[in-house]
Amino acid sequence: MPYNEEIMEADRKYQKEETVQNELALERLKLKYWEDQLKQNPEDKDLQHRVKYHRGEVERLVGLNKLT
Repeated sequence: MPYNEEIMEADRKYQKEETVQNELALERLKLKYWEDQLKQNPEDKDLQHRVKYHRGEVERLVGLNKLT
């Protein structure tokens, strides 16, 4: 599934300036995207895995952001 334009823009921003804040913003958008997909298809194991992965990334980045 291709990401929406909002995520693509956040990715371009992160590629230009690889900061924890930009990565966190990108991961939050990806998490929201996959959570929305999962709401439409709650039994999909791949979507469940993607949500779990991106939720973990957001938590990791929040922790890193607090250190900076």
